[in-house]
Amino acid sequence: MYVAVGHAKVVFWSGGQEYLKAYPISSWSILDYISFGIDMMSSAAQEFVIVFFVLSGFFIAFSFEKNKWKTKEFILNRLVRISPPYLASVLLSIAVFLFIGQLFPEVFTMDSSKPIIKRMSQSYQELNIEAFLLSLLYLPKEDFIAGNLAYWSLLPEWIYYLIVPLLLIKRRIALLFFSLAFFANLIADWQFENHLLRFVFYYGFYFFFGMEVYSWITQKNWKKWLPKRWLSYSICLLLMFATILLGAIPEGKIGRFDSASLLFAAAFSVWSMMSLLKYPLSGKLYQLGVFLGDISYSLYVFHLPIYYLIYAFCIHYFETELYYDRIYWLMLPIAIFGSYLAYLLIEKRSLQYIKKLKSKR
Repeated sequence: MYVAVGHAKVVFWSGGQEYLKAYPISSWSILDYISFGIDMMSSAAQEFVIVFFVLSGFFIAFSFEKNKWKTKEFILNRLVRISPPYLASVLLSIAVFLFIGQLFPEVFTMDSSKPIIKRMSQSYQELNIEAFLLSLLYLPKEDFIAGNLAYWSLLPEWIYYLIVPLLLIKRRIALLFFSLAFFANLIADWQFENHLLRFVFYYGFYFFFGMEVYSWITQKNWKKWLPKRWLSYSICLLLMFATILLGAIPEGKIGRFDSASLLFAAAFSVWSMMSLLKYPLSGKLYQLGVFLGDISYSLYVFHLPIYYLIYAFCIHYFETELYYDRIYWLMLPIAIFGSYLAYLLIEKRSLQYIKKLKSKR
């Protein structure tokens, strides 16, 4: 949900740096400070993907312990689980861009300073067979196909899936290796374009850290160390807001330690898991969490084509770029509804097939 809100702001609003150029702080009122602060609260989308990486490591460790996967079975399970919603979202993203190009071509040709317009136009120019074939491997051409920038996290996820069966027994050695690589890069600030090197030096640490958290939680008597419910959840909120505030700082403003927000994201994910395990939610709040958890992957891969389509309609029929109009929060329920339909039509069916595969084992 957080990523979906952040991307709604990117499409229907714009970035904070551009806002500051358009509306200098010297002209602000107190209300402007408050509203801009709220806008910036959704600027840490990458940090919340890191939360997912830690959770992914945690639950993959749980899945191996529960199902005793063989390598081929595990990869097949992940293919059935990840690929159908992803491929459907790729086809929808392409269809949306082709639809816009045919009926609302001004979206791709208009002279605009808005970054998302430029990105949409560039992605439309790159829309060809090569880009589609690369997308089947979760790779971008220059940009991810049809401007669906949410896809960037799926390649690190797949690299993890492919290597984790080999490193499961030696997971602590793997964690040590990826930790050393991560913290070396934290100090040296290396920049890598190669996706495998980016996994080694950026993202691999979070996956294997999540696996180690699972091992620690299942083996240690940690619950006695956790404070009372209200304090435990208060710490969750503090870690979450620290993650958001650090994530909202423009890249490079805190030197080589821009990854501080990512480390806070990892801490937030771990403390949240511990709090939820000791103090489970119940009632309607729990049911809402289950619903959002069920559709979370569909929401992640389908929300951007939904946004792009709505945005193109707005440009065409209202003749406005929606530059710094704060309607982006209204896009979230629309994205949730559309993603829920996609979940029912595609993702739920793949989950049912996985259930059949497990029953045959």
